[in-house]
Amino acid sequence: MELARGVACNDDACVAAFFRAYHAGVYRYMLCLTDSVEDAEDLAQDSLLQAKAHIRSYRGESGLKTWVHRVAYHTFTHWSRRRKPRAPLTSDLVLHEKSFGEIDAAQSLLKAISQIGSALAQPLVLQEISDLSVEEIARILDIPEGTVKSRLFTARQRLRHLLGESSC
Repeated sequence: MELARGVACNDDACVAAFFRAYHAGVYRYMLCLTDSVEDAEDLAQDSLLQAKAHIRSYRGESGLKTWVHRVAYHTFTHWSRRRKPRAPLTSDLVLHEKSFGEIDAAQSLLKAISQIGSALAQPLVLQEISDLSVEEIARILDIPEGTVKSRLFTARQRLRHLLGESSC
C-alpha cells in the first residue's frame, strides 16, 4: 500500500520502483497473449502508465500485483478489440535461450498457447508466467474461481494434445 501511495503522490523513487517491480511480469503476460515482441512492450508500457494514472482507485482489497495485472488485462482486451492482425511471433522472444532444443521447445509452446484461444490462454499465462493464484486470476479476469480452475485444466489438456505429450 505504501508503494501505491508513493506513486499516487508522484514520488519519483516510488514511481521508478513501481515500474521496476511490475514491468517484467506484465511484459511476459502480454508477450504470451500477443505473439509480438513489439506489441507486448507497447502494451506493457501502456498498462503501467494506465495503472499509474489510476493508482488512486487502488483500494488495497487485493494485492497491488493483482490490481496491476487487472489493469493490464483491460488494456489488452481494449487493444485486441481494435487491433489489426499481426505477423506471428518471431524467434526474437527465444533468442536468449542457450540451445536449439530450448529455442524449439519455447517456440512450440508459444505457438500452442496462441492456438488454444484467449479465454484459456489468459488464466494459464497469469498462473504459469505471472505466478498468480487462482483467486488473483479470478479477480483479474472477473470470473469465478471455479471457472479459472476449469479453464486451467482445459488449457493444459489442449496444450498436451497440441504438443503431443501424453496426459499423465
